[in-house]
Amino acid sequence: MDEKILALGEHFALAAVDGNEWVPALRAMAEMTGSAHGQLIGFVPGAVPFNWINDTDEVQIARFVEQERGDPDINVRVRASLNDRPFVIRSEADYRAVGTGPGFDLYREMCDAYDISFGCQTKLVEGRDHFIGLSLNRSRKDGETDADTRALFAAIAPYVRSAVRIQMALEDRGAAILNGALEYTGLPVFICDETGHLKANTTEAETLLSAGSFRVTDGKIGLAHPYDNAILQQALVRRHRHSLGFETLMFGGDDQQMPIIADLCRLPRQPWHLGLASQFLIIVRSGRRWHDAAPAILRTAFGLSAAETDVALALASGETRDEIAATRNTSVQTVKAQLKSIFGKVGVNREVELVAMFAGTLRR
Repeated sequence: MDEKILALGEHFALAAVDGNEWVPALRAMAEMTGSAHGQLIGFVPGAVPFNWINDTDEVQIARFVEQERGDPDINVRVRASLNDRPFVIRSEADYRAVGTGPGFDLYREMCDAYDISFGCQTKLVEGRDHFIGLSLNRSRKDGETDADTRALFAAIAPYVRSAVRIQMALEDRGAAILNGALEYTGLPVFICDETGHLKANTTEAETLLSAGSFRVTDGKIGLAHPYDNAILQQALVRRHRHSLGFETLMFGGDDQQMPIIADLCRLPRQPWHLGLASQFLIIVRSGRRWHDAAPAILRTAFGLSAAETDVALALASGETRDEIAATRNTSVQTVKAQLKSIFGKVGVNREVELVAMFAGTLRR
């Protein structure tokens, strides 16, 4: 059995560098423990940033999460592990000990409907207001976990946490890679999360820090004037909770200087991404504004090709599909295919949403 656990640990390590292997690795864990499903899930207040389960319909998973959103007053499993440190194993007896209540009863009904009422779980990684958990979800046919199953699960969990930590370390380097790409725009750009925690910044942005226009306090990006700082922090929270795309902010300072204009952009979440925070660009408009650099920004931020960027900006400027096709000397079907790809990369479903997202980049 030790060799099988080591082999499974290697499978999870592979998932850390190839996200497509997470579900197969979870399936292998489920099969080894005689369970229907393996699950890796992330929780932040009021949301579930990722929820990976083998052999379960994604629409069903989304519906389930929409009902409970990791709320400890609804989700029996979250409540059972809420105050635990990593590697404490919780199972059916702990789920029952949570007790009853309208929220808990609803959760148990959903578990029964999806045939995942049994299982065991543990925390892998915990932060101030978030955690990542690992679990086995078992069907009626599988039955409740026994001591041997829980011991096997406990032996597997450290390997999964190692894989999670490896991937999180790689993702942290992603901000530096993104920042390197943004250097070529020649613009002041800060990369941060929804709390303002600064991940990276371009050389031009460093100049603004040196001048005192922006500042970093306790690792968080902000502005010198309290009112301006509040505007930025509120915008970060607002964008984190709602839409992707750009929002233009104006910071007035003490009225003795020219206002600072910045565009705030929440980046789309990448597939198989473990990071529990949103990632933002704060793009400070230079003397030339950043209109001329918009194509480079969009290519870097959303992974658009040069052709896709041209099509997106043309649509945002008011051109029709026919006009775009004529200008680019291509077919309308090609433009349609490019738009479909663009929608997927930026996280929208309709042209009007794309126009609303990118129109601000055309303001001079």
